[in-house]
Amino acid sequence: MVCAVIDPPNGMKHGLPASTASEPELILAFAADRASLGRAAARALDLYGVGGRLWFAYPRKGGPIRSDLDRDHGWEPLTQAGLLPVAQVPLDNIWVALRFRLREEVPTLTRKV
Repeated sequence: MVCAVIDPPNGMKHGLPASTASEPELILAFAADRASLGRAAARALDLYGVGGRLWFAYPRKGGPIRSDLDRDHGWEPLTQAGLLPVAQVPLDNIWVALRFRLREEVPTLTRKV
């Protein structure tokens, strides 16, 4: 699998193979806050294509990193590009990740957006 990891925090061991491919199958981007999300989103959107797996990791609520991102707020750079959050998974005790897909790739919307 061809992967791209964008802005991983210092010391994070993600275990994904590094790649410089122009169209990775999996993109994992880290954003500590809305400002860093804007930068990471621009890079991720340049790499993302239909059928790809796009995940954005952000600090867990109540964790050691303060953030203005949460599951429901702050994702405008992605939603304005036509992406919707479709899944959430914890990465560790600090980071949680949201998967985003293009609206047209989501067969049925199960919640209001």
